[in-house]
Order: sequence, then structure tokens, then C-alpha cells
Amino acid sequence: MLMMFITSCSKSNYQPGNSNSYPKDVNVEYRITAISGVNSGDVLYANASGGNTSVDNVSLPYSVKFKRTVKQLDNLVLGYSKIGSGEVKVEILVNDQVVETKSFSSTSYVTGTIVYLFQ
Repeated sequence: MLMMFITSCSKSNYQPGNSNSYPKDVNVEYRITAISGVNSGDVLYANASGGNTSVDNVSLPYSVKFKRTVKQLDNLVLGYSKIGSGEVKVEILVNDQVVETKSFSSTSYVTGTIVYLFQ
């Protein structure tokens, strides 16, 4: 079972696209990169329809891209977990710009979640 804890929530001033009006279409990319010790893991992310997608035991690096129509206060969520020691970097990109990034490490269970909120 993929266990995720929200460990980061940002209220960035960056607004993807040329307009602050909603709804709007954006290009989303999620990236997970191994920094050390891990070469796979479980991934959970908010998908193109706003639902959740869970992918087990993916090889790293991992990336997924899609288009999504968002409204103000919609969010993007990306989580990673793996039993074992190591470090990973997780990133959320909107319209080819990094809007949220964080590294997670552990000696027994590498896990973490990042969130981007459209304002």
C-alpha cells in the first residue's frame, strides 16, 4: 500500500500561462529522479481529470506529462515511496516551469509528497 504524507504545500506567486483567469489549460509534468540508493518506487499523482493515479514499482527516473484544465484552488500532487534507504528528488512542472520541488531521503523508508496550488 502506498503511504503518503503531505509534507509540503506551497503558495507560490507563479501563475502558469499568460492569464490569471480561470479555468485555464496547462501542461503538467511530474518528475522523480534518484539521487542515491534507489532505482524504483511507488508513485501517486493527481492526473489529467483531477483524480489520483497510483503506479507501483516504476523505474527511476520517472516522468509523466499531460494537459489539464484547472480552476483556481485546484492542486497538483506528486508522491513517492520506497522501502529501503536512499534519496529522491520530486518535481512538479507547469507549462515547462518548475513550480514545486523537494528531495526526500531516509535510511529505512523513503517517502514524501509535494503539492502545488493554483491561486
